[in-house]
Amino acid sequence: MAQITTALPAGRVGAANMSAPCDQIEQALTGSGIGMWDWDLVSGSATFSPLNNQMLGYGAGELGETFAEQAAKIHPDDARTMRTKVDQHLRGETACYRAEFRVLRKDGTYAWFESRGMVVEHGPNGEPRRMIGTHIDISDRKANEQLRRDLEAALRRNRDELEAMVRQQTQKLVDAAEAAELGHRAKTALLANLGEEFRAPLDVVTNTSARLLAGGSGEVPPDMREPLERIHRAGRLLSDTLQRLLDVRSIETNALNQWPTDVNLRHVLEEQCEEVENQALERGLDLRTVICDEDLVVFADRARLAQVVRELLNNALKFTNSGYIQVRTKTFEGTALIEVQDTGMGIAPERQPTLFHAFRSIEDRPLSLQRGLGLGLSICRAIVDGMFGTIGLSSKVGRGSRFWFTVPLAASAQTVSSTRH
Repeated sequence: MAQITTALPAGRVGAANMSAPCDQIEQALTGSGIGMWDWDLVSGSATFSPLNNQMLGYGAGELGETFAEQAAKIHPDDARTMRTKVDQHLRGETACYRAEFRVLRKDGTYAWFESRGMVVEHGPNGEPRRMIGTHIDISDRKANEQLRRDLEAALRRNRDELEAMVRQQTQKLVDAAEAAELGHRAKTALLANLGEEFRAPLDVVTNTSARLLAGGSGEVPPDMREPLERIHRAGRLLSDTLQRLLDVRSIETNALNQWPTDVNLRHVLEEQCEEVENQALERGLDLRTVICDEDLVVFADRARLAQVVRELLNNALKFTNSGYIQVRTKTFEGTALIEVQDTGMGIAPERQPTLFHAFRSIEDRPLSLQRGLGLGLSICRAIVDGMFGTIGLSSKVGRGSRFWFTVPLAASAQTVSSTRH
């Protein structure tokens, strides 16, 4: 239909020309892309503005003149919902009618319309007789909404696939880590078992060689003393290595027992320095006097405390070619800080973070120093942790290292006897 009628008598919608104000309204709506419709509810005839037909690709008079003819072009999936909303408004259940539906174009495609309307004329008994409204083509909006839904669905799929990939890779890493951990534990257990097997015969070697060197079986011939001393040193070195393996096993099974008591710290430090004094002299190093208060008392397992000090001293001796080694202590906030300072080769920054891990040793060192299993510092860390302390280092390549650890001061302020225990 070419034009929309003005208010007409009940029962039909004619084709009379609209008045000038109505023409202006239609032009304004057409310019805004809004089509108008006028439906005679009694006769069923309907009039549409030219824009309605143009939006569907039809010319004037090609769409039919009844509501049923127009409704037949609505997509079957949308027709029932549209009719339900019309009926709800006609019964007075809604203030206005509003629906979105697809309408068949002349070219066989569908356009999305948003339809709005309301009853503007009633009969003497209040029955609805005439309804007018608008159509807007919302095909672009619907296409954009579908595009957004497709994109969201694609993003969800990609996210799900990514999450599945991450879970898969994470599980592979977990499996690899568990396998590595099992392998590490198996290796440690094997080494510890070997340590147990070798301990008894090694004790025979070291004890026998020590007894012979001490003259327990008579004077040792001069030409036999040096070989015996080498045997004794080698036995002690191997015994220390096996003990470390056993300590690692104890750490991994949470069986590294400690029995803390009040301990005179200076006595322990001096004892360990005396143990390595000859080695320092042989290497031409200055093993300086211990700096520690005579009555400084800590709460620690004496044997384990000595083990940590000895390990740090041995490392200092091993990696220092000239200069000095200094052991000193400080106290702060109920804690004693023990430092072992050397003027050795130092440790590269990238190697420091893993230095206290098991089976990690200082790399890039001279061939003459490439020995050991890399267990000493990891054992030290476990011992210090067990004494509620911390351990660490600061080092610069070519300028030496400073290893330190802390132990708690004795709970009481008493001074232990100067007698070593």
